[in-house]
Amino acid sequence: MFKIRKPPKDSATDPAHMVDSVGQAARQARANIRWLLAGVAVAVIAAAAVGGFFWMRQQDDRAAADLLHEATRSVTERSFMGGPPSARKPEELKKAVETFQKILTDFPRSSVAPQAGYLLGNALSDLKDWDGATKTYQDFLARHGTHRALVPLVYQRLAYAQLAQGKIEEAEKTLTAVAKIPGAPNKDQALFELGKIDETLKRPEGALAHYQEIMKDHPSSPFAAEASVRIKTLDARKAAAPLAESPAALSK
Repeated sequence: MFKIRKPPKDSATDPAHMVDSVGQAARQARANIRWLLAGVAVAVIAAAAVGGFFWMRQQDDRAAADLLHEATRSVTERSFMGGPPSARKPEELKKAVETFQKILTDFPRSSVAPQAGYLLGNALSDLKDWDGATKTYQDFLARHGTHRALVPLVYQRLAYAQLAQGKIEEAEKTLTAVAKIPGAPNKDQALFELGKIDETLKRPEGALAHYQEIMKDHPSSPFAAEASVRIKTLDARKAAAPLAESPAALSK
């Protein structure tokens, strides 16, 4: 006789096995939840840190902007009243210097720090503190050398401070740097100042080249008219030079 073999009990439907599987799944779910909660906590902390950083940055920007407004308010008031900004009294300038320095010390990464650095150099120049102004402008270029709007202006003011100290060759290099900046809004003025330096150093050909560049590339510049006058003057001197050196002129 053949015995009928019973099919093996399906372990998947075994109640004991099912209970064990459910327990294992629950334990795995709890572990996953712990990791998930840990990840969420890390994300929340990171978001809070980033949000706190930007909030602090915003507060610093606001405080720095308020100080900048305070330091420049008298200049604005004088401008509205028709008075030149340079007419500020020494005590006003000294107070402005202190405020600009406070911005750079307390809020060096604020959005108005570059403007404060530029204005600090200008205030020191107005006080004729040429060493302080020169150092301030150089610090600006070291820290904010990519600030396209202010860098050409800083170079120009640095050159004026150097000229005030009699450092003509250094000023010439500084103004040349302005002339080499693509799209510099004050390139025409830098060229004009370079022409004047060439005249001072008895280099008429160099002066002519700079003035002619103004006439060619900046015909609508306010310096174009003066450049035209200087070109005529230099041409007249050049034409008169051979006559002055002729034997007939020397015999007189």
